[in-house]
Amino acid sequence: MDRIKKFFKSTAGMVLIVTILVGIIVHATTGNFFTAYNISTLTRAASFVIIVGFGQTIVLLTGGIDLSVATIGSVCGMAGAIFMVNYGINPYLAIVIASLLGIVLGAVNGFFIAYFKMTPFIVTLATMQIYKGIVYVITKGMPITGMPESAEKLANGVIGGVLPNIVIIMVIICVILTVILKRTKFGRYVYALGGNRSCAKIVGIPTERIEMMVYCLSGLLSAIAGVLMACKLASFQASIGESWQMDSITASVLGGTSMAGGIGNVVGTIIGGVLSSVISTCITLLRVSSYWETIVTGAVVLIAVLIDAVKDNPVIKARIKRIFTRKA
Repeated sequence: MDRIKKFFKSTAGMVLIVTILVGIIVHATTGNFFTAYNISTLTRAASFVIIVGFGQTIVLLTGGIDLSVATIGSVCGMAGAIFMVNYGINPYLAIVIASLLGIVLGAVNGFFIAYFKMTPFIVTLATMQIYKGIVYVITKGMPITGMPESAEKLANGVIGGVLPNIVIIMVIICVILTVILKRTKFGRYVYALGGNRSCAKIVGIPTERIEMMVYCLSGLLSAIAGVLMACKLASFQASIGESWQMDSITASVLGGTSMAGGIGNVVGTIIGGVLSSVISTCITLLRVSSYWETIVTGAVVLIAVLIDAVKDNPVIKARIKRIFTRKA
């Protein structure tokens, strides 16, 4: 009972309540929200962002940030399409190889950040542009079509007419990452690194190696999302996942992950990712201009970050308390 109360007092818990209330209101208005088709479509769209968000969450837990998640996904999605279409490699083998390429691309970020002590924002901003350029140099901006039907079925398949394959993949990844973060030495080191980097170094935690592994993991998860998105579309397009860097940060922050590091979990990221998808779906169902989606999402993120800042900053908390005390 105490855990349940604690959860609903957390950022993720509040976001979950808001998500459910929004769904109920929109369903009462349109009658189309809680339908099998809409839920299936909504969760499928959210799953890609959530998978990328898992990697972003782990990076944020260390106090870093990864702006290259979208372009890593794009490069690996392109690689997977080339392997399947141009070289005729078995689709499942091509997906595995292309996904593992994400580890290499993530390692580039980790190398400069961990061993050269460069700012994560700058490094990942630079690699984001480099990876984006690689995609356009190779494809000339043209799509790669003709991907095998088996690859398309993997990403678009639905179990029981309701549960998409991609959602199952996302849940499996969530379970694995939850176990890693809560039950392994690596997970404890990740939280320690984000909680207090200096102390982590003093007690003998290999901070450079952990940071390197974190960015490799982020690259792997971005690659998985990028390759599966290409499979879903049955073709690679240079625009795949172009908004994932913002969407992944949004999902992580709304899920209760602190951008200061040390606080958060991947389960919360699912809640944050679902809210973002719910906002998009509700705007469509209510026939509101899609331009409002960006405004609403940005406002929600700003509110979540403000709540996070207030919770972590005793000075701001005391100031707000004094304001309400005076009014009372």
